[in-house]
Amino acid sequence: MSTIPVMKEISRTSSINDSIIEISLTSDTEELKLSKNKTSSILIIKFMPRIIFVFGFAFILLYVILLLIQSIPNLSLPRSIEAVKYQAIILENYSNETWQGYLHILVVFSLIYICKQSFSIPGAIFLNLLAGAIYGPIIATLLTSLLTAIGASGAYLISKFIGQPLMNQYLCDKLNYLRKQVNENRDGLFYYLLFIRMFPLSPWWFLNIASPLLYIPFGIFFTTMLFGSISYNLACAQAGDILSELSSTTDIWQPMLIFKMFLVSLLSLLPPLYTKKYKSNNSIKSTNNSFNEQLIIIKTDQNI
Repeated sequence: MSTIPVMKEISRTSSINDSIIEISLTSDTEELKLSKNKTSSILIIKFMPRIIFVFGFAFILLYVILLLIQSIPNLSLPRSIEAVKYQAIILENYSNETWQGYLHILVVFSLIYICKQSFSIPGAIFLNLLAGAIYGPIIATLLTSLLTAIGASGAYLISKFIGQPLMNQYLCDKLNYLRKQVNENRDGLFYYLLFIRMFPLSPWWFLNIASPLLYIPFGIFFTTMLFGSISYNLACAQAGDILSELSSTTDIWQPMLIFKMFLVSLLSLLPPLYTKKYKSNNSIKSTNNSFNEQLIIIKTDQNI
């Protein structure tokens, strides 16, 4: 008869203990979040001179770009297909007049493109179309791929200079997820990054600013950006070559084109997959060989 009250008391005690544990875990989590936010705030304050320097440099660079744009008559940054068509006519006429005009347009176009990529400013697709209309698919693809790699390198260096506190404060979850993926593919890092670059729906801007915090070597970063952007830039340059037939940017991304880009990106995964399989087979063989050697040693000792 006395066991029932005892059982009730035990259940009450266990529920109280569970609630205490839950409260303690919740408080620990909140304390961790608060300490993390406090650390990030301290880092932002510490990096503030660098942040002010970068934004000041960006403002000066923007002013220089505006002066360069004004140096070419009737030039403006295109924000639509119709604007690209209009600018293509103006720039073609200007570049065909003299070689100085051709070189002038090339320098101004390159600086604008690099700045857009360095500061992750949207709208590079219109510059790709413009390059295809002016220079043709082949030259435009090579030019924009090189400029993409240079501009992305600028984003890499800016993030390395001021990115740590800002990324930890505002993009911590995404950064941790990408860090896990990169660490898992560290052996085949070149091909993994090449796959991300070739994949048509990858967020290039985020990978550009996250790479220095993921300890991705600059050489691998630059090379994969250069070669990985070729398929995208080729599609835009080919579309720019037939600019008169386009009415919007959606005309570029036909399902078959996206499917082809997806297949090309998958091909870049074959080398790391083969490497992993080769390493796993070698590890199995080495394990078997060591096991056989141990058996031989045991048999030898028994015979002795």
